[in-house]
Amino acid sequence: MNSYMFRQGCRPVGDFRILQIIEFLNLMKKAFRIDAWYDDRNRPVDTSHDYLYPMFQKRIDKVFPGIGVNKDFFSIPPRNRDDNTVRFEIHTGTHPEEIFIDSYDISIGAARLVPNCSYLRRSIQIFQPFEAYVAESRNEDFLDAYNREQAIPKFDKPAVIRGFHYLDEGIARSIGGIDYCLKAPAWKVERFCQGVLIQLVRGLFDSDNPEHLRIQKKTMQYFGLL
Repeated sequence: MNSYMFRQGCRPVGDFRILQIIEFLNLMKKAFRIDAWYDDRNRPVDTSHDYLYPMFQKRIDKVFPGIGVNKDFFSIPPRNRDDNTVRFEIHTGTHPEEIFIDSYDISIGAARLVPNCSYLRRSIQIFQPFEAYVAESRNEDFLDAYNREQAIPKFDKPAVIRGFHYLDEGIARSIGGIDYCLKAPAWKVERFCQGVLIQLVRGLFDSDNPEHLRIQKKTMQYFGLL
């Protein structure tokens, strides 16, 4: 089944970013029109500092404390999960000297569940990632996106340009700089947050649409990624 995911990658700072996570979770309640988040034990999650900080603190690895912690949250209790379940996959608290990054991802699922991009834009403003994008599973497989990313040291440049794709100034510089990005042959490219936001097409990218694929190919060629 084709599905969508919103990914955000942040340079590690050695902090859980609890305040940002709280704002993020509360924002996405509105985006997905849900009343609560649930943990992997089917318990409702209190989005407060006093609740979340100990939760993350308990998950620190005693042998490798610098690698950060993983925590998932769900839009319904996991025991009841179905095709409408939205899953938040958080990796946070990584120390700067580690090779890993912090990530704040959402496994959304079907196209009909993808929220308005205004919520995604606000999420980018909250975390200020070096890169954020909406990935479509079929398109990711077609472009071999995972292996492309693994071949890039330290996530220094984008591997693929997705339908909705944010790059901070440093990552934009790796493919020509912000001014060069602004001239890309996409539907809309704009300065945003600390970098540039590329939208290949109006609305949600669909790899079943030949015109969407044509624009993606042309844009990736423009940036020397194909």
